[in-house]
Amino acid sequence: MNRFCKKHGLVKHLKRKDGIYRCASCASEWVVNNRKAKKERLVKLFGGKCTLCGYKTYVGALDFHHINPEEKEFTLSVKGLCYSWTSILKEAKKCIIVCKNCHAEIGVGIKKI
Repeated sequence: MNRFCKKHGLVKHLKRKDGIYRCASCASEWVVNNRKAKKERLVKLFGGKCTLCGYKTYVGALDFHHINPEEKEFTLSVKGLCYSWTSILKEAKKCIIVCKNCHAEIGVGIKKI
């Protein structure tokens, strides 16, 4: 259903469970911003840099690598950051922070944890 949004004009609105309509664009922006904020907070809490090389320039270039893949319940990437903060912290404790380059090198066996 199209309705008027103060920010986006006449755009599609989605009906929430509580019956209120919300601008689809605003909802999408909120999700993206919420995930970014959670990742920034999580990275800072767990040291703020790559455990292997010390890279710390851009949070988006840092990943959470599970030390033991068998203990992994979910990935701490885009979808994983939608879970509750308690669940995210529990999962992050199973990981080390690595930059994308080191993560790729771990994946092919060039670097070891």
